Amino acid sequence: MVSDIHGESRRLLKVLEMAHYNPSTDRLFLLGDYIDRGSDSKGTLEIVERLVRSGAVALLGNHDLMLISAYYDPSNLQRWVYNGGYTTLAEFGGFIPERWVRFLEGLPTHHEEPDCIMVHAGLAPGVPLSEQSDQDKVWIREPFLSQYRGKRVYFGHTPTCLLHGEERWEPWYGEDKVGIDTGAVYGGVLTLLDIDTGQVWTA
Repeated sequence: MVSDIHGESRRLLKVLEMAHYNPSTDRLFLLGDYIDRGSDSKGTLEIVERLVRSGAVALLGNHDLMLISAYYDPSNLQRWVYNGGYTTLAEFGGFIPERWVRFLEGLPTHHEEPDCIMVHAGLAPGVPLSEQSDQDKVWIREPFLSQYRGKRVYFGHTPTCLLHGEERWEPWYGEDKVGIDTGAVYGGVLTLLDIDTGQVWTA
Protein backbone atom coordinates (compact mmCIF):
# COMPACT_ATOMS: atom_id res chain seq x y z
CA MET A 1 0.00 0.00 0.00
CA VAL A 2 1.31 3.45 -0.99
CA SER A 3 -0.17 6.93 -0.62
CA ASP A 4 0.61 10.53 -1.53
CA ILE A 5 3.17 9.92 -4.27
CA HIS A 6 2.88 13.54 -5.48
CA GLY A 7 4.89 13.14 -8.68
CA GLU A 8 7.72 11.18 -7.08
CA SER A 9 7.74 8.54 -9.81
CA ARG A 10 11.30 7.34 -9.14
CA ARG A 11 10.53 6.72 -5.50
CA LEU A 12 7.40 4.81 -6.44
CA LEU A 13 9.32 2.54 -8.78
CA LYS A 14 12.02 2.13 -6.14
CA VAL A 15 9.72 0.95 -3.34
CA LEU A 16 7.95 -1.44 -5.70
CA GLU A 17 11.32 -2.84 -6.70
CA MET A 18 12.47 -3.13 -3.10
CA ALA A 19 9.31 -5.04 -2.17
CA HIS A 20 9.66 -7.29 -5.23
CA TYR A 21 6.12 -6.38 -6.23
CA ASN A 22 4.63 -8.99 -8.56
CA PRO A 23 1.16 -8.18 -9.91
CA SER A 24 0.43 -11.84 -10.50
CA THR A 25 0.82 -12.73 -6.82
CA ASP A 26 0.58 -9.46 -4.85
CA ARG A 27 -2.26 -7.02 -4.26
CA LEU A 28 -1.36 -3.35 -4.50
CA PHE A 29 -3.41 -0.45 -3.18
CA LEU A 30 -2.66 3.19 -4.01
CA LEU A 31 -4.42 5.75 -1.82
CA GLY A 32 -4.42 8.84 -4.01
CA ASP A 33 -2.55 12.11 -4.65
CA TYR A 34 -0.48 10.98 -7.60
CA ILE A 35 0.24 14.53 -8.78
CA ASP A 36 1.48 17.99 -7.70
CA ARG A 37 4.58 19.29 -5.94
CA GLY A 38 6.93 16.56 -7.18
CA SER A 39 8.87 16.68 -10.44
CA ASP A 40 7.14 13.97 -12.47
CA SER A 41 3.37 13.97 -12.11
CA LYS A 42 2.85 12.90 -15.71
CA GLY A 43 5.21 9.96 -15.33
CA THR A 44 3.55 8.99 -12.06
CA LEU A 45 0.12 8.96 -13.70
CA GLU A 46 1.48 6.75 -16.46
CA ILE A 47 2.88 4.31 -13.90
CA VAL A 48 -0.36 4.30 -11.89
CA GLU A 49 -2.39 3.69 -15.03
CA ARG A 50 -0.14 0.77 -15.92
CA LEU A 51 -0.41 -0.64 -12.38
CA VAL A 52 -4.21 -0.42 -12.48
CA ARG A 53 -4.28 -2.27 -15.80
CA SER A 54 -2.29 -5.07 -14.14
CA GLY A 55 -4.66 -5.32 -11.18
CA ALA A 56 -3.79 -2.60 -8.65
CA VAL A 57 -6.55 -0.65 -6.91
CA ALA A 58 -6.00 3.12 -7.13
CA LEU A 59 -8.13 5.55 -5.14
CA LEU A 60 -8.83 9.22 -5.78
CA GLY A 61 -7.05 11.86 -3.69
CA ASN A 62 -7.85 15.51 -3.11
CA HIS A 63 -5.10 16.73 -5.45
CA ASP A 64 -6.41 14.44 -8.17
CA LEU A 65 -9.89 15.82 -7.55
CA MET A 66 -8.61 19.42 -7.76
CA LEU A 67 -7.26 18.69 -11.25
CA ILE A 68 -10.66 17.36 -12.31
CA SER A 69 -12.43 20.38 -10.81
CA ALA A 70 -10.09 22.82 -12.56
CA TYR A 71 -10.66 21.07 -15.88
CA TYR A 72 -14.42 21.54 -15.68
CA ASP A 73 -14.48 24.96 -14.03
CA PRO A 74 -11.59 27.41 -14.60
CA SER A 75 -12.60 29.27 -11.44
CA ASN A 76 -11.14 26.33 -9.53
CA LEU A 77 -7.78 26.62 -11.27
CA GLN A 78 -6.27 29.12 -8.84
CA ARG A 79 -7.01 26.91 -5.84
CA TRP A 80 -5.37 23.91 -7.50
CA VAL A 81 -2.31 25.89 -8.62
CA TYR A 82 -1.92 27.38 -5.13
CA ASN A 83 -1.95 23.88 -3.63
CA GLY A 84 0.90 22.56 -5.76
CA GLY A 85 -0.83 22.12 -9.10
CA TYR A 86 1.54 24.57 -10.76
CA THR A 87 4.14 21.82 -11.18
CA THR A 88 1.67 19.48 -12.85
CA LEU A 89 0.22 22.20 -15.07
CA ALA A 90 3.73 23.16 -16.21
CA GLU A 91 4.46 19.54 -17.13
CA PHE A 92 1.30 19.49 -19.23
CA GLY A 93 2.31 22.65 -21.08
CA GLY A 94 -0.30 24.84 -19.40
CA PHE A 95 -3.40 22.77 -20.13
CA ILE A 96 -5.03 19.73 -18.56
CA PRO A 97 -5.16 16.70 -20.87
CA GLU A 98 -8.61 15.12 -21.11
CA ARG A 99 -6.96 11.68 -20.99
CA TRP A 100 -5.93 12.14 -17.37
CA VAL A 101 -9.22 13.70 -16.36
CA ARG A 102 -11.03 10.62 -17.65
CA PHE A 103 -8.60 8.29 -15.90
CA LEU A 104 -8.85 10.04 -12.54
CA GLU A 105 -12.64 10.37 -12.81
CA GLY A 106 -12.85 6.61 -13.02
CA LEU A 107 -11.08 6.01 -9.71
CA PRO A 108 -13.13 5.08 -6.62
CA THR A 109 -12.93 7.11 -3.42
CA HIS A 110 -12.66 4.11 -1.11
CA HIS A 111 -11.99 0.38 -1.09
CA GLU A 112 -13.29 -2.04 1.53
CA GLU A 113 -11.83 -5.35 2.59
CA PRO A 114 -13.35 -7.70 5.22
CA ASP A 115 -11.10 -6.31 7.94
CA CYS A 116 -10.36 -2.75 6.81
CA ILE A 117 -11.30 0.27 4.71
CA MET A 118 -8.86 2.17 2.51
CA VAL A 119 -9.43 5.82 1.70
CA HIS A 120 -7.34 8.86 0.86
CA ALA A 121 -8.19 11.19 3.75
CA GLY A 122 -10.59 9.51 6.17
CA LEU A 123 -14.23 9.05 7.09
CA ALA A 124 -16.80 11.08 8.94
CA PRO A 125 -17.33 9.49 12.38
CA GLY A 126 -20.66 7.81 12.94
CA VAL A 127 -21.68 7.82 9.26
CA PRO A 128 -22.22 4.47 7.47
CA LEU A 129 -19.73 3.85 4.69
CA SER A 130 -22.50 3.86 2.09
CA GLU A 131 -23.46 7.38 3.16
CA GLN A 132 -19.96 8.90 3.35
CA SER A 133 -19.46 11.86 1.01
CA ASP A 134 -16.69 11.86 -1.57
CA GLN A 135 -15.68 15.27 -0.22
CA ASP A 136 -14.98 13.80 3.23
CA LYS A 137 -13.23 10.75 1.83
CA VAL A 138 -10.66 12.86 -0.02
CA TRP A 139 -10.39 15.95 2.23
CA ILE A 140 -11.33 15.25 5.87
CA ARG A 141 -8.91 15.51 8.77
CA GLU A 142 -10.98 16.37 11.83
CA PRO A 143 -13.13 14.98 13.29
CA PHE A 144 -11.89 11.74 11.67
CA LEU A 145 -8.46 11.81 13.29
CA SER A 146 -9.69 12.25 16.84
CA GLN A 147 -13.17 10.73 16.84
CA TYR A 148 -13.46 7.91 14.31
CA ARG A 149 -14.07 4.45 15.78
CA GLY A 150 -14.91 1.33 13.82
CA LYS A 151 -13.36 -0.91 11.19
CA ARG A 152 -9.66 -0.12 10.73
CA VAL A 153 -9.04 2.64 8.18
CA TYR A 154 -5.81 3.01 6.19
CA PHE A 155 -5.36 6.56 4.94
CA GLY A 156 -2.92 9.13 3.61
CA HIS A 157 -3.48 12.89 3.19
CA THR A 158 -2.25 13.95 6.64
CA PRO A 159 1.56 13.78 6.90
CA THR A 160 2.48 11.37 9.66
CA CYS A 161 4.88 13.80 11.33
CA LEU A 162 1.79 15.80 12.31
CA LEU A 163 0.19 12.68 13.75
CA HIS A 164 3.33 11.67 15.66
CA GLY A 165 3.79 15.23 16.92
CA GLU A 166 7.43 15.18 15.87
CA GLU A 167 9.52 14.77 12.72
CA ARG A 168 9.06 11.02 12.38
CA TRP A 169 8.48 9.97 8.79
CA GLU A 170 7.03 6.52 9.38
CA PRO A 171 3.52 5.05 9.42
CA TRP A 172 1.31 6.17 12.29
CA TYR A 173 -0.77 3.63 14.15
CA GLY A 174 -3.76 4.96 16.04
CA GLU A 175 -6.89 3.39 17.42
CA ASP A 176 -8.77 1.93 14.43
CA LYS A 177 -6.69 3.86 11.91
CA VAL A 178 -3.26 3.83 10.21
CA GLY A 179 -1.72 6.84 8.46
CA ILE A 180 0.80 6.19 5.69
CA ASP A 181 1.54 9.64 4.18
CA THR A 182 5.19 9.80 5.20
CA GLY A 183 5.86 13.13 3.51
CA ALA A 184 7.65 12.28 0.25
CA VAL A 185 7.48 15.92 -0.87
CA TYR A 186 7.96 17.46 2.58
CA GLY A 187 11.42 16.19 3.38
CA GLY A 188 10.21 12.71 4.33
CA VAL A 189 10.04 9.47 2.39
CA LEU A 190 7.65 7.49 0.24
CA THR A 191 6.50 4.37 2.08
CA LEU A 192 5.15 1.07 0.84
CA LEU A 193 3.42 -0.78 3.69
CA ASP A 194 2.59 -4.49 3.67
CA ILE A 195 -0.59 -4.50 5.73
CA ASP A 196 -0.39 -8.24 6.33
CA THR A 197 3.09 -8.27 7.87
CA GLY A 198 3.64 -4.63 8.84
CA GLN A 199 6.88 -4.53 6.82
CA VAL A 200 7.73 -1.20 5.21
CA TRP A 201 9.97 -0.15 2.35
CA THR A 202 10.94 3.50 1.93
CA ALA A 203 12.62 5.62 -0.72
